[in-house]
Amino acid sequence: MRFSTAIAGAVLALPFFAVANPHGHHKGRHDAIARRASGDVAHLNKRDQFNNVRFTFYDVGLGACGQTNQPGDFIVALTTLQFGGGYPGPNCFKSITINYNGKSAQATIMDECMGCPYGGLDFSRGLFDYFAPESEGVLTGSWSFNDAAPSPSPTPP
Repeated sequence: MRFSTAIAGAVLALPFFAVANPHGHHKGRHDAIARRASGDVAHLNKRDQFNNVRFTFYDVGLGACGQTNQPGDFIVALTTLQFGGGYPGPNCFKSITINYNGKSAQATIMDECMGCPYGGLDFSRGLFDYFAPESEGVLTGSWSFNDAAPSPSPTPP
């Protein structure tokens, strides 16, 4: 009889514990953290600098930004992790400066790279050839967003 009385008491007390919700005091903290993240997390600031990142090349065509590109264009595909949602992506048509082995060039984000790591870029063949022969396959360099309108890129040799 004592056992069933104890069980019955515990069952009757259960709704009171559920209403008390001991985790409720965390709600304000989580809301404050969520408010700190403003805007789209895929948005990249112009001041962002990406160092020691992987550069590869690909065959261009109709890009994720909605334009058809040529192999000689100085364009890049930005990793899916940074490309952003929507059409066209929020980073489409942005100008960047790329540095590799003492050389520098400006390029435009025109496509999305699903296989690139965070910060990595896929170059058009013309852009890759400007920096190194395609036989190198993978380069490691740095890049950043340009604050002003893009200036003409050097023409490949």
